[in-house]
Amino acid sequence: MANTERLERLKNILIKSNGVGIKELSKELCVTEMTVRRDLKTLMETGDAVIVRGVAVYRPKAVSVEAQVYSIEDEKKVMREEKERIGKRAAEMLEVGDVIFLDVGTTLEKMASSISDNMQITAMCFAANTLFQLQKKNISQIIMGGGYYHPSSTVFESEAMLPIMNGLRATKAFIAPAAVDMDLGLTCSVPYDKTIKELEIKNSQKRILLLTSNKFGKVKSTLFGTWDQVDAVITDKGISEEWISFFKEKGIELFIV
Repeated sequence: MANTERLERLKNILIKSNGVGIKELSKELCVTEMTVRRDLKTLMETGDAVIVRGVAVYRPKAVSVEAQVYSIEDEKKVMREEKERIGKRAAEMLEVGDVIFLDVGTTLEKMASSISDNMQITAMCFAANTLFQLQKKNISQIIMGGGYYHPSSTVFESEAMLPIMNGLRATKAFIAPAAVDMDLGLTCSVPYDKTIKELEIKNSQKRILLLTSNKFGKVKSTLFGTWDQVDAVITDKGISEEWISFFKEKGIELFIV
């Protein structure tokens, strides 16, 4: 087995497990323990693994500099009134019996805070700030995606939540892109956001974007969706006529608040 192929297989084993011993890895890869230790050293140098009490554990890649400087507290101050209106309009779209995905971000936090008390819906969320608002509402059921915690965004991510998302079918997904472009589609800044958003799109009947007008015509590093996967957009009055025409041509329902 080529070295690069073996390293990739080793990394995949670590991703799927909660920790693997050297001997177990040696048997799984059909190589000596010395080779495993050498390969693990390589993965440690690239930041993909750590050794904890003799057990190899996968470590998610450090996020980009762009993502590292993101602060949810700072983001809450940006276009606050617009986000409140967008979140309120999104909450008004809920119907009794809905099963929904609530994406990550400060606009989704505003939506969660606007949901009526005792609403008979099931909601799956992925961030602590959104969960904090939902638990005040006494809605029918809350499902939380757990795992690694990212303090800058309050998002949790884990391989373990993927089967839960794949087993859930939602009537509506409320999704918050970091940026959107007419040609390059829907983008976000970090890989863990991509996974969440792709599954929200895949497993929902109706996909609704929530975004402020300062995100139009911009691009972030990670593509997660295309315009033919979007059913509706909720944004503020800063949207340009060009974008209004774009959504009309695409047949995407547009709500300006």
